[in-house]
Amino acid sequence: MAAIDIPEVHKFIETIPPFASLSLAERKQMLTGVSMLYVRQGQTLALKDEAATVHLIRRGACEIRTPKGGLVDQIADGECFGVSSVLAQNPDGLQVVAMEDSLVYRFEKIHFIEMLKKNDAFGLFFEHTQHHRLRKLSRSQSNELATPALQLSTPVANIMTRQLVLASPEESVQTIAIRMTEARVSSILVVENERLLGIVTDRDLRSRILALGGSSSALVRDTMTADPVSLLPTALVMQAQTLMSESNIHHLPIVDEDQHAVGMLTAADLLRHQELSPLLLINQIHRQQSISRLAQVCKQWPTLIINLIVTDMKPADVGNVLATISDNLTRRVIELALEQVGPAPMDFQFMVFGSQARRDQSLGSDQDNGLMLEREPTTEESTYFAALSECICQGLAQCGIRLCPGNIMASNPEWRRTQSGWQQAFSNWVKSSAPSALLHASIFFDIRCVYGNNEPVDQLIKGLQLEISKNSVFLATLTRSALVTKPPLGFFRHFLLESSGEHKNQLDLKHQGLALINDLARLYGLSCRTYRAGTLGRIEQAIREKLISVDTGRNLIDAWDSLNGLRLEAQSRHWQATGSASAYLDPKALSPLERKHLKSTFGIISDVQDVAQQRFLRGYS
Repeated sequence: MAAIDIPEVHKFIETIPPFASLSLAERKQMLTGVSMLYVRQGQTLALKDEAATVHLIRRGACEIRTPKGGLVDQIADGECFGVSSVLAQNPDGLQVVAMEDSLVYRFEKIHFIEMLKKNDAFGLFFEHTQHHRLRKLSRSQSNELATPALQLSTPVANIMTRQLVLASPEESVQTIAIRMTEARVSSILVVENERLLGIVTDRDLRSRILALGGSSSALVRDTMTADPVSLLPTALVMQAQTLMSESNIHHLPIVDEDQHAVGMLTAADLLRHQELSPLLLINQIHRQQSISRLAQVCKQWPTLIINLIVTDMKPADVGNVLATISDNLTRRVIELALEQVGPAPMDFQFMVFGSQARRDQSLGSDQDNGLMLEREPTTEESTYFAALSECICQGLAQCGIRLCPGNIMASNPEWRRTQSGWQQAFSNWVKSSAPSALLHASIFFDIRCVYGNNEPVDQLIKGLQLEISKNSVFLATLTRSALVTKPPLGFFRHFLLESSGEHKNQLDLKHQGLALINDLARLYGLSCRTYRAGTLGRIEQAIREKLISVDTGRNLIDAWDSLNGLRLEAQSRHWQATGSASAYLDPKALSPLERKHLKSTFGIISDVQDVAQQRFLRGYS
């Protein structure tokens, strides 16, 4: 037990909920008998006898796990554990394991219980905390999908290889090839003064030496991949999978903060760790030789999405993982369509719009896409691209990405244009204030290129920004459109629920919540000098360019995270029950504190709408 500085503890807890809501006298009462523990990484805390009380993490991170090792929650600075031990004698046998070296405050049990009885808000907070963790525990125990093998939130350090095979840059490739053979590894890390310089893999030796008739005496320095991508050991498996998929690599060096090599992670390590993973699905996608086989592989996609949700991955990370899969799927469908229809008579770009461009797809998302052609096609070439686009869009539909009900797809000849044709369309939408133009702006102005050379699409985006900068009326018109729909809160801050139909007495989290934030982010994003397609990226860029205050921007990001988390959970439950996705939520399914938080979230959206009205309309509606 370490010595403790009470004034320092007091200063810390007065900023941490729910301690911040206590009076000065109540905080002093809570600090009577408080002690401080230093917990090493990997150490399990036994919450028995005197230790069966509430703890507060001052610095560090811990996991709450079941006796069988199932992950219930991950907590860090300012969060508490031990609540179940106090309130219910920990009937589930939950354990707390330090994820990193941590400092923890331990409160006297008697004072904590007195405060629960004395202060209703304090008691409600911990009641909610216990309720929240019991729900996570229930999900982890009852949902067979959330097997221990599927721990995307596992730190890389837990599965990486620590027995490294190293080389110096001045050795010959023959020397390191012998060392790799003896060690039975497919890669070797190149270090100098313990710092990582590069990596050589089996594939490098084949493609850079053998295939080119190179000498076995060639130096490693001239053969290695210099400055390879790497991760810290604290990175999560999900981050490693995403990075390896995006970089198309099978070996990922793990380094410490001084760039010293401390581990190696391979695709085989990841596949052994997880039975169903984004990386495995992407690998399977690229191995399929027909769209019908691809469609069979993609039947795993909904299960994977639900697994990502039940493992409590951050909503933004879920979106990034799904976008990576979706982009790879789109590219593979295009490759197969080209094999089926024949080679294209000119270069083209396949662009995605809407949720795929923003990287916030979820269960049941539909297609929004189009083609950019190198030049005006002849009649024969138009027929070719019609066939190609039809094959791509129908192929994506077979693989689970629904056809767009509004027909915003490359299969619609309206959305197959040259670069100048797209520029003209964008220009017309910016200059027009018609409802149809604003609807198009809300879809097409979220844009990314997923196939072909990015440069023409980048030029299109720059042209769009230039057009907007010359037309001040457009942002005002877009603002009015963004403010038409208000968050579903009444005058007395009651929820405004659906009044009839299938979703009577429910909230539409997508159209009454997330879409409003997306509209605000698009408004600010199009005002920035640097274009971002994603909602969170746009808000962060607006903060950097000082178009929105840090506090307002952060609040809006938190609101997006909160609403997206609720939407994903609602969709997951509905999908498992009915096989279809729904973003509707009955507020009665939430705890009192969660309902209060949801109202606060809607309040933030309303506040930012007011801020946008002041900035872009000078207060006039």
